[in-house]
Amino acid sequence: MAVTDVSDLKKKRQHKKFLRFLKKFAVILLIAAAAAAIILTKDLWYPKLDGILNKIPAAENTSELAGGKFPIAIDGGADYQLETMDNAVAVLDDSHFFVYDSDGKELYMSQHTLANPVLTVSSKKALIYDLGGTSFSLMSKYKTVYSKSTDSAILIARLSSNDCTAVVTKNDKFLSMLMIYDSSGKNIFNYGSVERIIDVTFNSDNSGCYITTVGSKDGVIVSKILYYRFDRIDYDALGNPVPVWETEELETLAVSVRLFGSEHIIMFGDSMCAYYDINGNFTNAYKYDYNLSGYDSEGNLAAIIFSNAERRSTDIVSINGETGEIYEKTLDYSAENVQISDGMVFVHERNGIYAYTPAGELYSSVSLDSDYDSFRRIGNYIFLMGYDEINRIDFR
Repeated sequence: MAVTDVSDLKKKRQHKKFLRFLKKFAVILLIAAAAAAIILTKDLWYPKLDGILNKIPAAENTSELAGGKFPIAIDGGADYQLETMDNAVAVLDDSHFFVYDSDGKELYMSQHTLANPVLTVSSKKALIYDLGGTSFSLMSKYKTVYSKSTDSAILIARLSSNDCTAVVTKNDKFLSMLMIYDSSGKNIFNYGSVERIIDVTFNSDNSGCYITTVGSKDGVIVSKILYYRFDRIDYDALGNPVPVWETEELETLAVSVRLFGSEHIIMFGDSMCAYYDINGNFTNAYKYDYNLSGYDSEGNLAAIIFSNAERRSTDIVSINGETGEIYEKTLDYSAENVQISDGMVFVHERNGIYAYTPAGELYSSVSLDSDYDSFRRIGNYIFLMGYDEINRIDFR
């Protein structure tokens, strides 16, 4: 009878374990080497892959309207406003303020008595005010936060991301009076301007604001921006707050000023858009000869559309505030408005919506069965503003 040496069996088992370990270790080394190669050569292959991915549209869109609580009926016809806030839809008509969730469920409703109601929003709140009147209110998705009134007629009002409110009114002493209120409604800053204030833009951390004014010089309309900090205010001999800086006058009629990435602000005017750094230095401008039809900005991306009556078409321009790249494209349809969302440029004409990459390449589109005046986007939903109803479609 043969006798098996136990020590030999142990050696054989240990040898097999060692071989298995070597195989596993070799596989790990191969994976690590492949990953390192992918990372080290990323600059070579990623731009090409990214370009391919950007050109591949998602699921095909249809004009099928959402069911359930849609359409949302609007009393009084076309005189209503719609904006998105906090993943919901805020609607203001001539007598009521509504908030609906993305499925059309009513979250909040309040009645108002504003003669000329105007709606403006931030990411979390809505502000409604009476243009030419004296009343304004800060609203959340579920309640009225506060309501206040002014001594003079309101010209414009704006809302910051931390719920500060800027209200510009007429004034007996100045052409425009700006008042800033904190989230509780407390007045924290005032500024009287001898020129017309047409916009107020809060800075990125809401510690100050950019005030845009319009005036005239030698018979020409000019615009400029003044920057104030709420926590660092100096006063001149007459008791007026002194700006931290102000820009040179620009020969254009400014219509809006927006943050443009983290290092710039952009002024949209009737004849050009101009970029400034956060110290008020002029850096560049894009001039145009056609009529300004619409504009929008988000993050580092801005878009402008112009009506080209000669060609009966629309020119669209996208501007990258980080790289300085400018892309121009002529559309073979007449665009109604433009919106930037998630790094894409959405263009609306009465019977369709088109999504373009910043470089002007068509990414996705949908044809609409009815005429709509405008639209707003939340995630993969497009909310369509009809004459007396709001509909919703999927858009990816």
